[in-house]
Amino acid sequence: GGASILFSFFVVVGIASFSVPQISHVLLAPKPVVGSIVLGSLGIFVIGFLDDLARLSPRTKLIGEFAIAGLVVWGANLSFTTVQFLGLGSLTFPEWFGFGLACFWIVGLANAINLIDGLDGLASGITLSGLLAVSVVGYLAGIPSVTWMSTLLIGCLLGFLVYNSRPASIFLGDCGSLTLGFLAGCLALLASFRAGGALDGIFPLLAFAIPILDCVFAIIRRIMRGRSPFSPDMEHLHHRLMTKGLSHGKAVLAMWAAAFSCSLVAIAAAFGKGDQLFAVFVFFGLGGFILLRYLGYFRFEFFGQGLSTLMKDRESSRTAEQAVRDAEALITQLKTLDEVHSVFSKVAEGMQIHEVKLDFYRNNGKLGVDPKVSNPSTGYEINWKDPDQEGYYSRDKEFVAEFQISGRNFNYGTVKYTFMDGRSSLKVQEEVLLERVHDALSAFATRLRKTNLEV
Repeated sequence: GGASILFSFFVVVGIASFSVPQISHVLLAPKPVVGSIVLGSLGIFVIGFLDDLARLSPRTKLIGEFAIAGLVVWGANLSFTTVQFLGLGSLTFPEWFGFGLACFWIVGLANAINLIDGLDGLASGITLSGLLAVSVVGYLAGIPSVTWMSTLLIGCLLGFLVYNSRPASIFLGDCGSLTLGFLAGCLALLASFRAGGALDGIFPLLAFAIPILDCVFAIIRRIMRGRSPFSPDMEHLHHRLMTKGLSHGKAVLAMWAAAFSCSLVAIAAAFGKGDQLFAVFVFFGLGGFILLRYLGYFRFEFFGQGLSTLMKDRESSRTAEQAVRDAEALITQLKTLDEVHSVFSKVAEGMQIHEVKLDFYRNNGKLGVDPKVSNPSTGYEINWKDPDQEGYYSRDKEFVAEFQISGRNFNYGTVKYTFMDGRSSLKVQEEVLLERVHDALSAFATRLRKTNLEV
């Protein structure tokens, strides 16, 4: 999906540069603004593509993203030293600080769009709404490069949305969402420059208020729970809408409507004045507060109870994270299948696991089978049970989760976890932690297979 958007964007920009004099003038301008942004988008796409293929670490991704953003800010001269707020006041700071803020904005919006990409058509539709505001403001502010680039990108997104809306047949992926967010961040920054080189500090925040709010809430929520800001969960704005009873499609439409409303307010903020602008902000602020409160934010009557639960979740998350980290380290030291039993003792220290059954597959005496094999034979079985929970217990509270242990070329087995704490599902964070264990076990099985171990 990301490849189709970027390719179509490059094609339409190339065609338009030959047929539209204004675009040709922009592309061939002495300052390589558009060229820097286009090349930067290609670099961000490569990072996202590698992440889709090989799960880059968050640190590696951020280093690459900031490096590319820095080159683009330098090449397109997107740094600033003055930020104004609705014409009421301004802040001035050193050029190096403005350079860093510009990079932070571009990388931040790229990752915000990436984070909110959780439902069919959601991220692309929200980005389109923000780009509409960017295009209009670019036109009214007399910045042709912004108007043309954002309009062409909107056209590409409209074509993509036909296949990305529910039921989607093509998806953005990390390469698509990061690239979209990167382009939107650069264009929004360009559209925010005003007379004298000052930057409008309100317009870009309002134009993309929905993904920014969702990203900020997600980071705060995860840090307060003792988890990585990059760990997934099911508490984004669209997830909360669905827990309120909205269907997949209606939740997306509601998010689109909210994003479009933010775009209208952003346009008003860019050029509005006086009491009318004040009234718009009051109405917009109250509406946003009511909506967020409806979704479970700002409920002060539950603050004490929520804080207590939060501290328990934080301690539980830290314990589980440490247990999985220890298990991963232990797996790297394993030399035989008999030693795998100790791994689950370590994992269970951080999770309420009652029982584990791991079946390793074999084919012709070797560990692992071809993924196309439908009924593989078990070559080695490992059973683990919590020694503190021996005796009789009720199966009424039993919940079983099953996962595949798979490598690049072979399926190595299945693992079943039995929980007896009355749950009906796994938390997203628990699934992510267990998948880390499975990835480590897959790497271990791959090492054993290369030794021609007979199973």
